[in-house]
Amino acid sequence: MTTTTSMTALTLRPAAAAEFWAVARLFAALHHFNAGFDPRFRLAEGWEALLREHFVRTHRAPSALWLLAWRGDPSSGSGQAEPVGLLLMEAHTDSPLFAERRWAELVALYVAPAERGGDLGRRLVEASKHWAAAHGFDRLQLYVTASNERARRFYARCGLAPVQEIWRVELMPATGAIPPPDPSCVANGHASHQIELGHHHLAMELSDCPDEECDDA
Repeated sequence: MTTTTSMTALTLRPAAAAEFWAVARLFAALHHFNAGFDPRFRLAEGWEALLREHFVRTHRAPSALWLLAWRGDPSSGSGQAEPVGLLLMEAHTDSPLFAERRWAELVALYVAPAERGGDLGRRLVEASKHWAAAHGFDRLQLYVTASNERARRFYARCGLAPVQEIWRVELMPATGAIPPPDPSCVANGHASHQIELGHHHLAMELSDCPDEECDDA
C-alpha cells in the first residue's frame, strides 16, 4: 500500500454486487490465517463458487450484512480504493427444540495487515452491534478459536464474553469407514437452498493495539 493511499480516509459500506472480488479476497485471507491455528479450518476446493452463490443470494437480504471497509472511496471511480476489512453478519435460527433460538451471528471479521493497530476492528464490531440491535436481536454471538489469544482479548475489550466452549479429541477412524450424513440435513449435508458458513471464521488476524498493550489486557 502506498503512502498516498494509506493517508486516505476509511470508508465502510455494504458490499455491492460487483464487489464480490473484494469479499472473496478478504475471506480467503481470513481462512488462510485460520488454517494456521488448525489445518481443519482450511477452505475446501471450490469454496469461492459456493461463497459467490451465497453472496449473490444474501448480500441485499435484510437477514444479512456484508460490510466492506475500504481505504479510499470505491465509488469515486479513481481506482485507488483498496478493500481492507470485511464483516459478515447473519440472522441465525436454531432448532425449534429451543425456546431461545434466534440471535445475530457475527460470522466473519477480518482486518488487513496494513490497518492493524488502528480502530478499524472496533468500528466493525460496533457496526455489527448496531445492525443486530436495529434488526430486533437481543444478543450477538460469534465463535473464536481457543488458541487465538489476540482475538479473545480484542473481543473482551469490545464487551463480549465466552458463554460456551467446543471441546475436541482426535480419533483414529476405522479403516474404510465413511462418516454418515447429518440426519438433520439432506443427503449432501446441507439444505439445498443454503450453505453453512461454519463456525471458525472468527479466528481472525487483527490487532487494535501494540502487542505489549494487548498482553496487559
